[in-house]
Order: sequence, then C-alpha cells, then structure tokens
Amino acid sequence: MNTNRRIIFRADGNSRIGLGHVVRSLALAAILRDDFECVFAIQEPDKALKEQILQTCHGLITLPVCTPGEARFTYELAAYISEEEIVVLDGYNFGTEYQQTIKSRDAVLVCIDDIHSYPFVADVILNQAGGVEASNYRTAPYTKLLLGPEYALLREPFLKASKAKRELPKGKLKILLNLGGADPDNHTLQIAKELAEVQTMATIQVVVGSAYKHLPELQDWLHAHKNYRLHQNLDASQMASLMKKCAVAITSASGVAYEYAAVGGVLFVKQTADNQAGLYKFLTENGVAQVYSSDALKQDVPDQFEAQIAVQRQYFDGNSDERLRQVFQQLSLTTNLALRHATIEDIKLVFDWNNDSEVRKHSFNPEPILLENHIRWYKAKLEDASTTFYIAEIIGTPAAQIRFDVNADTATISYLISKGFRSKGLGHSVLQKGVSKLTRENKTIKTIVGLVQKDNLASVRAFEKAGFAYDAPDPQHPDAHRFVLDLPQKV
Repeated sequence: MNTNRRIIFRADGNSRIGLGHVVRSLALAAILRDDFECVFAIQEPDKALKEQILQTCHGLITLPVCTPGEARFTYELAAYISEEEIVVLDGYNFGTEYQQTIKSRDAVLVCIDDIHSYPFVADVILNQAGGVEASNYRTAPYTKLLLGPEYALLREPFLKASKAKRELPKGKLKILLNLGGADPDNHTLQIAKELAEVQTMATIQVVVGSAYKHLPELQDWLHAHKNYRLHQNLDASQMASLMKKCAVAITSASGVAYEYAAVGGVLFVKQTADNQAGLYKFLTENGVAQVYSSDALKQDVPDQFEAQIAVQRQYFDGNSDERLRQVFQQLSLTTNLALRHATIEDIKLVFDWNNDSEVRKHSFNPEPILLENHIRWYKAKLEDASTTFYIAEIIGTPAAQIRFDVNADTATISYLISKGFRSKGLGHSVLQKGVSKLTRENKTIKTIVGLVQKDNLASVRAFEKAGFAYDAPDPQHPDAHRFVLDLPQKV
C-alpha cells in the first residue's frame, strides 16, 4: 500500500483530441511516482489509454462523460479531494471557476498551461514553453510560476537522453520527419516531397500517429520513394530510439520539438497551428531550432550538429526532473500541514518559540520573555473565549503557531514559524489554513487583521501572498504594516 502523499492528475484526451494533455501529465507523474501516490482522473478513457495510464500511475479515477458547459463539470472532482491532496490540472476547460472549486477544498493546486487565457487561482502554474513572461498571467498573490524548458515535462526516455552525451550518428544520414500525430493539413507529405528534391542520399524517417487521416495518400507516394521509412504509433521508447539515429529532425513547433531538442541534433521547425506561435518564436529566436525551409536542408550537417547541441543543452540540461521534484516536495509540506488547537501541554513549546532570537527581533516588544510571565499569559489565552490558538504540525512535528484574538466580527492574527521550518515558503500557507479553520469554527468573523514590522520581509511577503491588503496604519503601531483581509460573506 502506497502511504505517500497523493497527487490527482486531471486531464482528458483520446486518439482524436487532447491526448497531448494526458501525455505531458503522465510525464510529470513518471517523475513523481516514486515519492507520491499518483492517481489519474479522466472521463471514460478507452482500454488502450487506461492501460497506458496505469503503466505510470498507481490508480485511476474514471469520471462520467460531462461537457464543460454542464454545471456538474465544475464539481466533478470535489468528492475525491481534501486539504491533503495535490491536484494537477492540464486542459483548456479547467478555468477559474473549476480551480476555485478545488481551492475551496483547501487542496494544493497545480495547473499545467500553455495559453494563459483566464485568471488562475492555482498555487503553481507550470508552462514549459520558452519566452513566456510572468506578465502574461493573471494570478492569485500566492501563485508561483514555473516558466520555460528548465521545467520541461519530458517523457522518461527523452529525460534520460537529455542527461547523456550526444554524438553524431554514424553511417548514412537519417532525417526524422514528424509533423504531429494527426497533422490534419498534411504537412508531412508536403515536406516529404520537398525533401525528395534536396536530400536524395539521406534516409527519411517519417512518423505519423493513429489520428493521421492522410495515410493512404502518404503510403501511395512513399511506394515510389525507397529511401523513405514509415513509422506509425511509436511509443516513447521507440521514438527516442529513432531520434537518436537521426542527426536531423523536421518537426512541428510542439512537444515533439522539445523531445528532439532533449535528445539533441540539427532541428528544423515549422509552425502548423496557431497555438504553436509562442513556442515557434522561442525555438527559432534562441537557436534551439532553425526555421524550416527546403534550402536549409542543403547545409552540411556535421558542421551544424555540435553547435546546435551546445545551444540545446543550455535549455535541456537533464535536470528538469529534479527541479520538479523539489517543487512538489515543497508543496507536500503544505498538504502535510495540519492545524490543531493548542493545549496546556504546548506551554513550553510556545515559550521556546516565542523566545527565539529571530522572533524577538521582529516583535513589538523585543525583550526576552520570563517563564513565569509566559505561563500566566498562556493560561489566560487558553481560557479566553475570544482567543483561538492553533499549533500547526507537519506529519506530527510542530512547525508553527497561529493565534486569533477576536473582537466582535474582527480577528487580529499573530503567527510564527519555528526555526527548523523557516525559509520553506510555509508562511502564507499557515496564514491561509489558519484563516480557513477559524472561519469554519467561527461564522461571525468578517475581517482578519495583521500587524507586521516593516523589516520583517518574510512575514510581509507571507501576508501579501495570503491575499491580505495593505490598510491604514494602526494608531498604536504607526510604523508597522497593517494588513487586512475582508472575508466574502455568504448570502
């Protein structure tokens, strides 16, 4: 039985549409499956896709078919998630409302995206396309952006290839031609014909997928061209093996271009769809690939090979998997963060935390606390009906404290992170989980207030990321930042 923290991957696809979302989500699952329990949620996959998913993931959630226009679509995953899950969404139909439903369950949310067309409330957005700026996104204050190929979602064979030394394949020149699994406009045959005019001595390795509708026409043409080889429905291992044999590749500006760049070689790209414009620009402007033209294929391959790989290795350095693991290990701290009410048994723990030199430094009263004074104060707080005091634990280990002093419909917040858990990005999570737990237990709260010394930059950032707004200074502490969070009122 897998006891690791669970990640639910949510994507839809089949051989006709959307399969790319499933493939890249599975690539991420393959990177994380040794450290997490990976479960895939998908609407009624066919038998072949179900088997493919279960080769990577530990479990499968089969959802009923439901269009994005139906009200139940937004809530389809709600029954499966809690604050203990990480949810990864990959698809264009998982807009702001869908994300808000997941966040309302206090789950950690990651969105794999490449179109930045709606506001995001996810904890993390992963866009592996190069050339994307943070300004392209509308996000929540706490959202972390992972942008560019340093976070490339490479399938396992290509990830391994990106870590290996690449050498010019020996023997007769082989050129890979792959314009996508479907290629509805049949760029494959068009370029194949162009290559026949300029590369009579090379072997052209043509790859198409099951959704390619022009197969009879392509096969008819290939019959008269003996230096062409046709490959259909290759899996990741077969594709990677073929790429290693090809010193040159011509691909669409899509995931296959990333995969070949990870293997390494002379790469030419052609934009075959509107949504490839950004990736096409990045690949060609940064030298990862060259603009495809039949004339470009007349250049001498060995002269280009090493130089092209040198550029590609700057972006595909073989470490994207480790970067992604680190991000998700960090996120797992948040999912493992559980709040409980403080008890009298915590009196010494809280005393030690509050007397920590870093805590005293940023307190409004920086003087050390005497134990007898702390005992009186702590017991009074536990007995005070207007005070709610939580201890935050990570897998049973105390990591933080958060206290709310309530006056009418306003709660004033005080919190700290223990020394061993600082600099791990937990501050805003403690604030968010504390507010969420408080408001579930006390329905009368309308406003949360926090005061922070201006030089306490970590705490300032935590309040910002937790969605608090700057407000007028407190008269008793005019030099401190005063943060306010107005809670949405249910009708």
